[in-house]
Amino acid sequence: QELRGHLETLHSQTDENSGIFGDKWSQSFTDIWNKTDALVESIRGVKTVSTFTTRLDTAGISTSLKQVSRLIQIRNERGAGINRDVFHVQQGGYDGHFDLANNLETRLPSLNHAVGSFWAEIKAQGIENQVTVLIGSEFGRTINPNSNLGSDHAWAGNYFMFGGELRGGRILGEYPTSFKDSYPLNIGQGRLIPKHSWDSVWYGISQWFGIKDLDDLEYVLPNSGNFGCDLFTDSDLYATGTESLKGCGGPTHTSPVTMQLPKARYLTGEEQKSVCRLAVRSMAINLKFEPSNSRCYVDNQVIVPSEVAPGLFDINGMAVINFDESVPPEKASPAAVANVMVVAAATASDFVVAGAVPQSAAPSESPSSYPTVSSMPSYQPSVSSMPSHQPSDQPSALPSVSTMPSVVPTISTMPTVSPSANPTTSASPTIAATDSFPPTVSQYPTPAPTARKVFEEDFSSRDIGSVGRKGGSSNPESGLHVVQGSGVAFGYNDGFHYLFVETSGDITFTALVENFSASRPWAKVGIMFRDTLYATSSHYSMYLTRSQGVANQYRTCTACSTSHAQSWVYNPSSVWLKVTKVGNVLTAYYRPTTSTSSTWYEFGVSLSMVNIRSTGYYVGIAVSSHTKNGLATAEVSNIQLTRVCTSESITNLQCEQASNCEVGFLSSSCYYKGTVPDWEDGYSYDGSFVASVLDVAS
Repeated sequence: QELRGHLETLHSQTDENSGIFGDKWSQSFTDIWNKTDALVESIRGVKTVSTFTTRLDTAGISTSLKQVSRLIQIRNERGAGINRDVFHVQQGGYDGHFDLANNLETRLPSLNHAVGSFWAEIKAQGIENQVTVLIGSEFGRTINPNSNLGSDHAWAGNYFMFGGELRGGRILGEYPTSFKDSYPLNIGQGRLIPKHSWDSVWYGISQWFGIKDLDDLEYVLPNSGNFGCDLFTDSDLYATGTESLKGCGGPTHTSPVTMQLPKARYLTGEEQKSVCRLAVRSMAINLKFEPSNSRCYVDNQVIVPSEVAPGLFDINGMAVINFDESVPPEKASPAAVANVMVVAAATASDFVVAGAVPQSAAPSESPSSYPTVSSMPSYQPSVSSMPSHQPSDQPSALPSVSTMPSVVPTISTMPTVSPSANPTTSASPTIAATDSFPPTVSQYPTPAPTARKVFEEDFSSRDIGSVGRKGGSSNPESGLHVVQGSGVAFGYNDGFHYLFVETSGDITFTALVENFSASRPWAKVGIMFRDTLYATSSHYSMYLTRSQGVANQYRTCTACSTSHAQSWVYNPSSVWLKVTKVGNVLTAYYRPTTSTSSTWYEFGVSLSMVNIRSTGYYVGIAVSSHTKNGLATAEVSNIQLTRVCTSESITNLQCEQASNCEVGFLSSSCYYKGTVPDWEDGYSYDGSFVASVLDVAS
């Protein structure tokens, strides 16, 4: 109200100094202002039957629902053409990580009173058959309590829905058959995987709301296509519902879908929909029915290292194809579906899925400019109708079959596996010994390991937090560290053993986990960046767990909860780990030890960690047994801390600490190892020793 006079002057009528855009803005502002004044007057004139008691109005939920009931009551005054309304109100404070029972005792009575008063008001207006109320949360909570008598973030939850036309008194979906850890949908700590999506509920509500067209439904609920026939229609939810789920009720078939990707990741929701759109469109054309008579989604994605394309990952999924009850089973046969899915998956890998290796089944219209290179050898010998013009320089694993003799004999640089049955006879003796110029090239690793890289700086070693059993570390061989640790490194504080150095600036920290033994599935070993040595410190870590795959875990602030990104599907016994710090941004990587490729795969969350300051932090190897009653043992080697080795970007201390850097003796400049100029060794042209570049002899 204090600004009202100024706003009236600012948006008064047009004069010679007004512009067309300013005039338009003022007109729009004035219109909204007038409509708001009229709406406020209308609301003030509304009398409610229910008493919305402010005494129980925790977090404003009662006031909000009272306002909604008044807006509904003046729906006709709010303007012609308003025939639908959606209102969203919320009551916060349910993120109960601490003392959950007292928290709910404070809020639930307020919610109960507000909802009861609202529904009494709706019934008094006589419109209960026109109103649906849905109560939910943006995420679920753990069933198991945490150590603070609270409940942590989870996935699946319960959602309540009521209204005059609803077919109430029922549980839709499936109630969990068990809450034990062995239950397949329990992923740990009482976190349940949902059986139904949000879209399944809103699909039926949208139909009741008057949205019937399939394209309109897909626009309103863009993810509904990823759940096949697992959606509720208005007939499932409402006594007056009339709609069915198009593309369901007939045959259902499954077909495998496989793609090769450079990163271990699942297909995104958009990629899954694209694969299915291609499949449904192709099936509609080939099997001659309307596309709306089929639904498709990709299920059960599994990621494994690719055998066909080493260094890549196979993403194996199962496409589930549903058909409408109007489609005859003989038309939608399993064989017909499988053929269409092969083409759809190949097309998607060529054009839709980011980074996928093309696998189109269609032949090229013209020859390639360059030959195709295969990462795997042929399993059968090639047959040539003409002889080779040049000999090969390596023997074939299997003999080539030629229908014509070679023009030039084959020259082999490798000896035969076994001696000839008859000796070779030479007409004249060799004049001189034969020299072999090209070295032998082996495609297989040597049976003995190469020397481990050594981290030349001294590590510190200590237990962090409450561990139960004392941990420790040793250095039994050059470049190999054995670290033992107890405790649980998760939640709001950590317990583990830490082999670490204190450092600063931008670095890359790399290590090879050669072996890891522990009793608990969530025992872990890995690289940890840490702000302090207190148990509640913020940290960023990349782990190998005993049986839960690789995991990226982090705590973004002191004493707050740990978050993590995990892979169950890639669960190696040994692995290379790497974490980079550039500015405040930390990024985690891993590299399989079974691969000959030098490619690192980014994993988890690349995160800005302002608490892990570039002016000073800790980095090293963390080992946790995930119990206070036992120790986990890790063998870690090839630990390296590397940097950009230039004096412009790092200090002498940072240069000396880096595995790949070296300080010049005379100038104290920082060089990459192996690139220090000769003059830096301290000897002048005449052989005398100098201690500084300022000495005369230098």
